[in-house]
Amino acid sequence: MPNRNANHSPAKDPSPLVRAAAALENELLQLESISRSARKVPLTTEKNIARAAKELAEASTLPDRLAAGLQALAAAMATMQERQQAALTPLAAFASEIQQRHQRLQEHMRAYAALGTAAAEITARIQTGDGERAEVLSDVDAQLSRIVDNARALFDVAHAEDFPDLAREADALKQRASSLRRRLDAKG
Repeated sequence: MPNRNANHSPAKDPSPLVRAAAALENELLQLESISRSARKVPLTTEKNIARAAKELAEASTLPDRLAAGLQALAAAMATMQERQQAALTPLAAFASEIQQRHQRLQEHMRAYAALGTAAAEITARIQTGDGERAEVLSDVDAQLSRIVDNARALFDVAHAEDFPDLAREADALKQRASSLRRRLDAKG
């Protein structure tokens, strides 16, 4: 799957979420470092006790900063969730549109298939020559006329609903049926 963010480099322009998480991580790393360092100071001299007290005082300011960092991270996550929803909402509408277009195209394709079947049956009837020639030609002419009219209507609808491939196929079928009708009229 292609990366749609290939042109977006987090190193050059970090998102608010990345910045908030990085700041929070830095605060936590600082707290962990002070915690390790302060606990290693031997409490055997006044100087060491003063140093440990200073580190403890410094560490005591970090929970407030961590809380602020967590709030910033939560705000950035809320913004990200809003962005996600803003991207998903139109996709839901688009999914509905896809379903409707697919359903409509399938309806048109069934109508086109029925026209193709009718045209094939007429061609087979012409080739077998079943029945009285004048009667066959009259019946075939009426059926071809219906196919031409229905193919024209399908072309118009497919064109209006922006289904160019189907419109092209319906037009080709209409032209073939019209041509066959003209040839039969010329023979009749």
